[in-house]
Amino acid sequence: MAFIEARPAPTVHISLLTWLRQNLFNSRLNTLVSLALLALLAAAVPGLLSWGLWHAVFQADAEACQAAREMGACWGVITEKHRLILFGRYPYAEQWRPLLATLLLMGLLVISCMRFFWRRSLIAAWVVGLLVFMGLMGGRLGPLPLGLTPVPTDQWGGLPLTLMLATLSIAMAFPLGILVALGRRSELPAIRSVCILYIELVRGVPLIAVLFMASFMIPLLLPTGTQPDVLLRMFRLSPQIINTRFQSLFPSIEMHRRQNSISRLFNP
Repeated sequence: MAFIEARPAPTVHISLLTWLRQNLFNSRLNTLVSLALLALLAAAVPGLLSWGLWHAVFQADAEACQAAREMGACWGVITEKHRLILFGRYPYAEQWRPLLATLLLMGLLVISCMRFFWRRSLIAAWVVGLLVFMGLMGGRLGPLPLGLTPVPTDQWGGLPLTLMLATLSIAMAFPLGILVALGRRSELPAIRSVCILYIELVRGVPLIAVLFMASFMIPLLLPTGTQPDVLLRMFRLSPQIINTRFQSLFPSIEMHRRQNSISRLFNP
């Protein structure tokens, strides 16, 4: 049997005007709704610009903010507290380290989205990058000192910690979601029941409730005097039990839908 050689997927170029006509103005109702929304947007934009830019206060001046009350935004709190927002309680003199660690992690995320870098060396880059990230944030790698001032994990926070937890949770959620989707299609009743129960339980538990348990309730249930490491508590409960579980639902549900579509295609 002769097989057709693999060919690249066709490239579809759609102009902006064509996209607008197909998605926003393809019927009378859609045209009316689109025009109405555009009119509301045009009416709201001048007021938003006036409040957010033209009459806003950007310097950290409480009196100026009070004078501009109900007329313009007070961005002075962002100007004054931007380091606290970005880096949490990390020591002020050492905040170049979380900045460098954040840029490193963002760079890895950007190159991971480019097909040109999809090779085995990218895995090595991620391993090295995460080790450098942890070394910069903590000042040491386990028992190995790096010549930096050690910073305990209870002082980590802000954008670096959020970015690290989100990255690790998504990376762990994808294979977990595939396994759950395959287990949901298993012919073994025990595996299929466990996977379905897992999906329904995670889907039914509010995310804020699990976050509350991870941050406040778990330490209260531990023996008196026991204070678990903040990063360890967040890593074990936030990405793995919270973010990983919730993120794993999306690929598992999508894969389940595609499997059903293929099954209907070949078994009408």
